[in-house]
Amino acid sequence: MKLKEGVITNEMDGQVMAVDAGNGTSRFNGLIRMNQSAGFVAGLLKRETTLDAIVDEMTKKYDVTADVARENARKVIEAFESAGLLE
Repeated sequence: MKLKEGVITNEMDGQVMAVDAGNGTSRFNGLIRMNQSAGFVAGLLKRETTLDAIVDEMTKKYDVTADVARENARKVIEAFESAGLLE
C-alpha cells in the first residue's frame, strides 16, 4: 500500500497535513490533520510498504509496543483509505 500520486504532506507548527493535489480531488476535497506520529506513518506511506513494516519502523522511532504501534498505524491507514488516498 502507498499514498496515491498527488497526495502532498507538509508539516506546519508541529502538525502534519495531507491534501490531494492529484486526480483524486473529486472524491476527497479536504485536508487531513495529523499529529507527529501519524505524520510519520504518512511519510512511510509515500512509498510502497506494509503494515508490518510500518509497525517495525514505529517501534524503532517511538517507545511503544508493537501492539500499540499497529493500532495507531491502522487508524492512520483507515483515515487515508476512507478518504480514497491509498493505492
